[in-house]
Amino acid sequence: MKGPDYFAFGSLSNPLQDNKKLPDGLTSRLGFNNSYSVESANYLIKANRLPDFLYVYLPDLDRQIHKNGPPDTNGVKKVDRQLQSLLQTFGSPEEALKKAVIIVSGDSGMTHILPAREKPVVDLPSLLGDYQVLRPGESVSRDTDIVLAVNETMAYVYKLNKDKSLRSVADLMKADPRIDFVSWKEKDWMYAVQGNTAKELKFKAGGKLIDPYKQKWTVEQDPTVLDLKINPNRTLDYGQYPDVLQRLSGALNSHPGEFLVVTAKPGYELADRSSPTHKSGGGHGSIRQEESLVPLIICGTDQRPQYLRIVDLKQFLLKLLLKQET
Repeated sequence: MKGPDYFAFGSLSNPLQDNKKLPDGLTSRLGFNNSYSVESANYLIKANRLPDFLYVYLPDLDRQIHKNGPPDTNGVKKVDRQLQSLLQTFGSPEEALKKAVIIVSGDSGMTHILPAREKPVVDLPSLLGDYQVLRPGESVSRDTDIVLAVNETMAYVYKLNKDKSLRSVADLMKADPRIDFVSWKEKDWMYAVQGNTAKELKFKAGGKLIDPYKQKWTVEQDPTVLDLKINPNRTLDYGQYPDVLQRLSGALNSHPGEFLVVTAKPGYELADRSSPTHKSGGGHGSIRQEESLVPLIICGTDQRPQYLRIVDLKQFLLKLLLKQET
């Protein structure tokens, strides 16, 4: 692992331990809390030691909404007060914007998970029939057919059995009505099948269709699987799955292996035998709009990203830093 020159990571890396007492004990989640992050940033502001780029992560809201669900706004109000204290450390919010460009961004949305009585948890091993699914804590053997990597409302499903096709695994999983869609890659094409229906779509990069981000695609079969609208002028628009072709393509090409991307419908979450679940709370991980769209506030500059996607923030930040240097 590597990090920046100044790296505060709870009690695992506390560069201020000789200068300031921070909440990094066992009762404070070893420093993985908002107060630790804000107090670290406030120290740098007061000491006039702000770097060219400072990233401050505030984790508390994620935990609270996982537990209580998206309607709980108490955590949002608390974060608002903490951000206010950070701005006041400059002297005032107005003074803060004279000295820094400040960007506030969420990293993911949340979907409300249904209560236990509505069976919101999709047990993936039970969907896979006679396939030998690796159990947590075990090692892969010759008999292992499937390895699961579950992230709440989505999962990677790795196929190790060379005698079975990805489509055959997908057919088992899509039969559950709580599955939103299952996607995989075969050579240059990427496939998506809709849960509990016979609808299917395939697509690949390049072609005559142009999306709102100037990306080109070829799309065949049923575009409603990914809620795509194909217009007469050969443009396409995204619906419930923002930038879904690029994001799915990125996931399916992100690492080697034969695997599926599986997502759950709103209100449900996926699970392996030891997965944490959030009945009546909140979950995320899928590619739907509710879990993809996040708050973004940019202050202290008249510049803006080319597009309103998290991936576009990198180039935007580099542009701001280069402008600062010149």
